[in-house]
Amino acid sequence: MPNLDLSRATLADVVDACASLPEPVWVPIFDHPNPRRAATLIPIADLDGRVGVVVTKRADQLQHGGDWVFPGGRVDVDDPSTIAAACRETAEELGVALDAVRVVGRLAVRGPIVTGYVVESFVGVVAVDSFAPDAGEVAAVRVVPLGDFVAAGSHHRGPMRIDRPVLSPSAGGPDLTTEFDSLRHYRIGDDEYLWGMQADILHELLAHLTGGGHDF
Repeated sequence: MPNLDLSRATLADVVDACASLPEPVWVPIFDHPNPRRAATLIPIADLDGRVGVVVTKRADQLQHGGDWVFPGGRVDVDDPSTIAAACRETAEELGVALDAVRVVGRLAVRGPIVTGYVVESFVGVVAVDSFAPDAGEVAAVRVVPLGDFVAAGSHHRGPMRIDRPVLSPSAGGPDLTTEFDSLRHYRIGDDEYLWGMQADILHELLAHLTGGGHDF
């Protein structure tokens, strides 16, 4: 298992470490009468010799608007695979060419989540240094140094409340409140966090890269 110092790791180091990711497991979350497939991708990029993680802020008009997330979405009928769907969604949301996205690892499958999606997660290199995000889906893009996520004070696990519905009335699935007892949070700015399943996906990658040395 890798044991990288993420404050010093290069993009090549992380790509090499992703080659030893274990076979994906399935992490069930909810029961849902109509599960559907979705895919998401942790985009990594060179950041002045270090590794940056690309995160996007969902446009306000979308469900979960204002959340910081990784690119992703449902698998369309025209997508030949979930990997293809993850790359397509990443290219569309970041406004980059499809051939600028290269998958280098596969993470756990999670779900069904509350909206009914079963989410397959990947790690991929984005070979560009600027983005032209789709304003209909993405309000902002940020590239966070990978090492920042494991720095002291940058992550915690605890309760969280969100002041908007978890589900739109038409979304179906379990009826949840907006109170959560214990969720992972990664700080990405002043009073801004990557949290919940997005944080779980990132945690899986970070734990692998550090040989299990990163935890909450």
